[in-house]
Amino acid sequence: MTRVLALHGYGTSGEIFQSQTAAFRFKLPKETYTFTFPNAPLPSAPTVGVDSIWNQVSKFYGWWPVQSSSISEIRASHDHLEEILLSSEEGPFDLVIGFSQGCTLLMSYILYRYQEHLLTRPADEKFELPFKGVMFICGGPSLPVLQDLGVNVTEKAWEVHSATAALLHKRTEQLKFKADNPDTIKRGEGLWDEVGDLIHDPTSKKSVDPNDVFGLDFTDERMRRALGDLGEIVPTVHVYGAKDPRWPASVQLAHLFEGGMNERFDHGGGHELPRTTECSMRLAELMEKLRRRVEGLEREEQ
Repeated sequence: MTRVLALHGYGTSGEIFQSQTAAFRFKLPKETYTFTFPNAPLPSAPTVGVDSIWNQVSKFYGWWPVQSSSISEIRASHDHLEEILLSSEEGPFDLVIGFSQGCTLLMSYILYRYQEHLLTRPADEKFELPFKGVMFICGGPSLPVLQDLGVNVTEKAWEVHSATAALLHKRTEQLKFKADNPDTIKRGEGLWDEVGDLIHDPTSKKSVDPNDVFGLDFTDERMRRALGDLGEIVPTVHVYGAKDPRWPASVQLAHLFEGGMNERFDHGGGHELPRTTECSMRLAELMEKLRRRVEGLEREEQ
């Protein structure tokens, strides 16, 4: 049985993430997976629009305050995560999936743990995590964490972060209005179809230049020192939507783990997990591929 830890986004809950992932989990092989959906440690206000959709849920949580860039608060969330990962009741876990802030939590946890290993353990000792593979959904890196690890975070990267975060907030305000006023939704209108103000082209098929992934240079020596060979060590799946204002951050996150299994799936939507049959089937396929990789069943598949 493959045990999966599922980490929700800011201003939601384990219960909500369980609902968000229900469609694709239903497509997974029966009696193969068990999922654990913990709540983050900090009570929070609901993310805009969440309480309109999940109006039966009364409590919401975050891994750290959404406006915070405090390294100490992020590191404190790692302590809580590690308690779950090492719990005799909950763990051990084979795979971890995260959504939005849950992805940032995972990314920062992995990078700090990796750097601590390099500094404190013998050079020939294998780096290991308390899980074997990760699925990131609509996530992004923490720029303060990268900066804390010595990466050159350019002014452009900070500008992209600020602009995309503001756009996501704007879009969720619009979605909340439509959820509260369903009569304003036009037939055939997608809730994420407004793309004219995005900083990226959602129709572009061009590959991103690794020298400038929305302000991050993945060829820079400081970036290489921070990342090392993590891409070869940690198999990852990256799921995002072309209409998500935060799509640039998801692409940055995917670049952090290049080098090994680094599957990417653009579902074409927004900052969400679409429940269409096509999307659910693809997510289930990727979860199965990740499971088989970490269990050594498809080591040569990339």
